[in-house]
Amino acid sequence: MLMCKVQFTDETMGYRTLGHLRKVNFEDKELFIDYLSQRLSILIDSYITLPISNIIFSYIIKKGKTLDKGRAVLQDISDKPVSFHNFNNMNLPITMNPSEYGKIVLDNYVQEGGENFHRYIVINGDKTFRIDVSKNGFTNKVKILGNIDLEWVDSLIKEESNSFMREIKKSTIYFMDGEVILRKQVLPAKPFRRLMKEDKMVNDFLTFDIETIKVIGKLEPYLICAYNGQDYISSYGKDQKTLFKSFIDQLLSKIKPGITYIYAHNLSGFDGIFIMKHLLEYGKIEPLLFNGKLITIKVLINGNKKSENKTIIFKDSYLLLPLSLRKLCTAFKVEAPKTFFPFLLTNIYYSGVFPKFEYWTGISFSKFENLVSEYKNKMWSFEQEAIKYCKLDCQCLHVVLTKFNELIFNEFNININKPLTLPSLAMRIYKTHYMPENSLYQMLGRPEWNIRESYTGGAVDVYIPHNRITTFLEKVIIFFKKLYYYDVNSLYPFVMANNNMPIGKPIAFDGDIRNNDPNAYGFFLCKITSPEYLAHPILQRRIKTPNGLRTIAGLGSWEGWIYSEEMDNAIKYGYQFEIIKGYEFKKGNLFKDYVLKMYELRLHYPKGDAMNLIAKLLMNSLYGKFGMKLQSTELAIYNCSTESGKESLKEHIQLFQESIADFIQIENHFLIIRNTMLSINYNEKEDKYHGQDINIAIASAITAGARVQMSYFKNNPNLKLYYSDTESGVIDQPLPESMVGNELGQLKLEHVINKAVFLAPKVYGLVDIDGKEVIKVKGITHNVASEIHFYDLEK
Repeated sequence: MLMCKVQFTDETMGYRTLGHLRKVNFEDKELFIDYLSQRLSILIDSYITLPISNIIFSYIIKKGKTLDKGRAVLQDISDKPVSFHNFNNMNLPITMNPSEYGKIVLDNYVQEGGENFHRYIVINGDKTFRIDVSKNGFTNKVKILGNIDLEWVDSLIKEESNSFMREIKKSTIYFMDGEVILRKQVLPAKPFRRLMKEDKMVNDFLTFDIETIKVIGKLEPYLICAYNGQDYISSYGKDQKTLFKSFIDQLLSKIKPGITYIYAHNLSGFDGIFIMKHLLEYGKIEPLLFNGKLITIKVLINGNKKSENKTIIFKDSYLLLPLSLRKLCTAFKVEAPKTFFPFLLTNIYYSGVFPKFEYWTGISFSKFENLVSEYKNKMWSFEQEAIKYCKLDCQCLHVVLTKFNELIFNEFNININKPLTLPSLAMRIYKTHYMPENSLYQMLGRPEWNIRESYTGGAVDVYIPHNRITTFLEKVIIFFKKLYYYDVNSLYPFVMANNNMPIGKPIAFDGDIRNNDPNAYGFFLCKITSPEYLAHPILQRRIKTPNGLRTIAGLGSWEGWIYSEEMDNAIKYGYQFEIIKGYEFKKGNLFKDYVLKMYELRLHYPKGDAMNLIAKLLMNSLYGKFGMKLQSTELAIYNCSTESGKESLKEHIQLFQESIADFIQIENHFLIIRNTMLSINYNEKEDKYHGQDINIAIASAITAGARVQMSYFKNNPNLKLYYSDTESGVIDQPLPESMVGNELGQLKLEHVINKAVFLAPKVYGLVDIDGKEVIKVKGITHNVASEIHFYDLEK
């Protein structure tokens, strides 16, 4: 494959090719020389006054004979028309030679703005081009004159390959020998907005709780209490309508116009379901659901005057502090007496002697006897004790949330009332104090869908199912290999603090970007080929199975999206990649200051302190916010007690059909829930958008960075790996002391194992050298030998 070019003595004139790339069989050497001679004779007029300094041949040798048009192409010496590419419905010439644009009507040297260049005015049909060629001939600045607002810059890449790049609008296009080899385009994207600190602390909120009894297998509310820091509200009784109406009426009389926040610990899983149907008659209901969970209930209550309008937002405190209320009281040092209640007693009007032991749960017999003695010669009232118990829960939750808010505000000047979840609180802190301007952009549409394909989470695998050395056929003393279970300290925060992250707007490209830039960084769609053999494959992909999608790390060839840093790590293990297209990003460290701040707080406050707990939760919660799915839930409520309501419901079902995710019937009302991704887009020119501040590229880069970090354990010739999951590994020997410690990213030795069996990912049992048993079944860990029978490894 041959190409011939001539270079002029006058460097400002650049070079000229004698013809396009040609495939030439060796026996056609003379024919090719004759072809070049004739091509030169056609162009000779151009060279009479422009001496040639060099003749350049570029070539590629390929095995076999070319059958592609063969000798006929060499015999065709005519000038080929210049190639074109389409941009915004306009055909633009693929060339840096002004004469190939059309007829040159002006040709002179210009000095402008301290620069010397050669200016050409070229006419082709109804278009007039102004082409400014730099003194060295390496750069052309081209503008279409007239009403067409289009200009671009062409820059020479390699003379010998006739390659250059064109920067036009927000696109960069790479050409070689008249063909497009790579397209890059900066995609429109909306930057994350920095948030302002808040001026004052807001502790004006209520807490509430609902108590239930089980009647014929069904939970029935009988008591609702609320607390605002000073006063209580309580409503008691079996009649559901009266119970909730009394509570809501008291609540509305207590609150002022404006927005009122009221928290329940586990609103999404329990209390919210009960109260929502009773709120329908008080105003417009706007529930927010996510992944099937009720996150908040917003109630717009209209008064007689606009100034009297009240809005109540019911929130779930468990989504902000995901621990039981009892554990939170311990962490926040809330001095609340430990109370007990006979939850198995169902007669809410009972009054009499102290209830029998069989009605109580979570209480020892000795403690029960103490309670009996306290009530000796006293009447025990279900109603009084239940209200006392429920009020105490509301009070404890109020104290916990008040202290939580004070700690967050004093440290970060942020109130907890606006964020709905712990990850959204972490994001708010990050965007207020630590996020660099114009670094993070929303990922929407096709880029989001494509990059999400690379977001496969942590790797969990079983490699060797047990550590028994003695074969199962031998009836002798049984021996086991000693194993070491290591866990990485805060792996994701470590990756966030120490790794570069994709920043800036995504740049979409088609072609193999690394042919032009070997260090290109981003997310690539590749044809991936693993080594023929690798004991522990390190690249994950999703495959369809009879049981649904599964994430596997296997061998073979496939096509998939991958983060470039993980790709570079895999190349070390023998993987091969052919890049098809992708999204390029800039690199930047985004999270170091945030992670180090939370880590410093953990070091500053002792382990039992509430701030230590908060810092730990915040440090581990930020990452997940970036990986949320781009979908919103729309919810419509129809009153089917009226004919118009029934008709509206039918129309809704007919209109949305398969997009409807769920129906919920609440007495005469129907709630229609559907997931939607409509209107998630961005108009950069008008700065109008509808989307969410999420960025799947960040979440994918973090999880991929963690997998790269864990690849140390895999295919390491010095280690035998038995089991690994997202941030831990079980190996057959201790690690070097330099790798072990309490710092971020270091490893801690969780167990020295005597016996172990690994049945499946996140399903294993082990006995450590001290005889302690540990059973893990899909995330539930048990350390109490008396409660669980350990798998008999000797059998």
